[in-house]
Amino acid sequence: MKSFAHRLLVLVTMAFVASLMQVAFAQQGQGMRMSPKARADTLAKQIGLDTTTTAKVAAVMEKYQKIMMDKRNELQGDMDAMRAAMTEIRDNQTKDIKALLTKEQSAKYDEVLKQQQQRMQNRAPRNN
Repeated sequence: MKSFAHRLLVLVTMAFVASLMQVAFAQQGQGMRMSPKARADTLAKQIGLDTTTTAKVAAVMEKYQKIMMDKRNELQGDMDAMRAAMTEIRDNQTKDIKALLTKEQSAKYDEVLKQQQQRMQNRAPRNN
């Protein structure tokens, strides 16, 4: 009898831990997006930005993040329209960021964007 109770306790504990891990991973997935400042700081390291330009890039990223969120809310469910809108918004963001960069930084930024695009194409498709 004691063995059965012990096994049941272990099984219930394992199920509880598994459910906690599932919740933790779900929350981690939602929080993995970097803030505009963190993205600008990462870009600064990648292409060699000074602090002033980094702050300006962060402001541009913040501006377009808000635009993207508003557009995403507006176009809920219409994936074709959302894809087109997001592409246009990203293109405008890229243009605004490039306006802040030197020629050398702009070339490095193009390479960073190219690498990001390759990573996106190589990742496994989502199961939505």
